Amino acid sequence: MPGADTILVFRTSRAYGVRTGLTTAVGVVTGPVIWGALSGIGVALLIARNHAVYTLLALAGAAYLLYLAAGCFRAAVTGSTALADAQPAGTDPAGTDPVGTDGAPPERAGAGPSSPYVTGLLTNLLNPKIGVFYVSVMPGLFQKRPDLWVGGSLGLIQSSMGLLFLGGVALAAGRARRYLASRRASRVVEVLAGGCLLVFALYVVWSVLHSTPAVDATGP
Repeated sequence: MPGADTILVFRTSRAYGVRTGLTTAVGVVTGPVIWGALSGIGVALLIARNHAVYTLLALAGAAYLLYLAAGCFRAAVTGSTALADAQPAGTDPAGTDPVGTDGAPPERAGAGPSSPYVTGLLTNLLNPKIGVFYVSVMPGLFQKRPDLWVGGSLGLIQSSMGLLFLGGVALAAGRARRYLASRRASRVVEVLAGGCLLVFALYVVWSVLHSTPAVDATGP
């Protein structure tokens, strides 16, 4: 912590509001349920043991993180997620809705991502290390052979904890909007978020080039 999921939820919540950030968080935490189910039926094990498939998925994830980082840098240059001076004080872009009771800019300021849920989901699903985690850890947690239900249940437990954390991140970022509403602050946040996502992407590429997945899936 923080990882790409945390950075993505924080950036989205600050730029587009708590609701959009929470939607992104729900997308993120859907990933472990799917990964858990896939591990229960053996797909995650196949990915973990097939280095070519693992590498392809990891590089796709790195490319997606680079895409998100580029979006942050583009927003920093254009100022497209700046909240200040985007509309007359006390109104939304259409000039009709007042600001929130806490003084924060209205959540409709700025155009949000086309599908925040899908953005969060892909950020998680394109991380093959989560699948390797389930393959290596699950055998020690259950006394019977994992199946679709067992794997999905384990993923749901992790998702519930993740939603609590990421929900807190979204709420905190939403509260911070009133202090980060200037164009300068928006650019700083976008550059920092883009830089973190870029580092995560480069780390994924480095780890793929310098290591081979080793998974012990010989549990009971």
